[in-house]
Amino acid sequence: MTGAKVINKGVFAHCDLVKMKRTHFSEIDTTGAATLQRGKNRFRGFTLDKSIHLYRMWFQFVKIIYDAEQSKLKFGAQQQHKVKLNKRFYKDWEFEKYIDTPFDDFFADKIHLFGEEAVSIVDAIDDTDGHIYLKVRKHKKTEDVVREVRELLGNVKHKSDLKYQIKRQHKYFYRHQQYNVFLMRQSGWLNHEISDWLQANYGKYRASAVSSDAAMRKMYRTSEQIVMDIAKGDF
Repeated sequence: MTGAKVINKGVFAHCDLVKMKRTHFSEIDTTGAATLQRGKNRFRGFTLDKSIHLYRMWFQFVKIIYDAEQSKLKFGAQQQHKVKLNKRFYKDWEFEKYIDTPFDDFFADKIHLFGEEAVSIVDAIDDTDGHIYLKVRKHKKTEDVVREVRELLGNVKHKSDLKYQIKRQHKYFYRHQQYNVFLMRQSGWLNHEISDWLQANYGKYRASAVSSDAAMRKMYRTSEQIVMDIAKGDF
């Protein structure tokens, strides 16, 4: 029984398998790729460029990397890979401080590293170069205000200066599977045990879970690659 299998805590002291929950999908296309419903990517007065679910997965993958480095894990078909977290890049995360902390607590403290401050009404002007202040008549029609603001800002060059931006295009559903597959694979689970677990936990989101040998090998390779990329700071 797959349920009897566990993650190797001697290697992954701070990681656990993550099941789908509190995540809503709008549709599943013919390839089985579930798409997150569009939501408000806002968190504590900040606006996120991507769904908060992707930032959560980023955090979970960094936990894998932290544990893999600490346990000197080698992986790959020939045990040719190992990872080391780019501590210079991730310095502002203060990750060791949050290694035993839920993502929501980490993100509440570090949201300013990932999100842009949301537009707000202010009582006083903050004398900094990071803001643009506009004067709007209180009783002006909303549609007129929006149109004029767009015209005003059309000539302003906008480029985010956030250090921690999600630069790739990600399918959350696939990244979620890769996270779990890496943990199971490196904990010694057999192919059919991993396949059974995927079917049991993702089957309702797609017609069939990864099961063929070729598909499993591809999943192993891509899960290893995303771990190595994230270790360098590439997400």
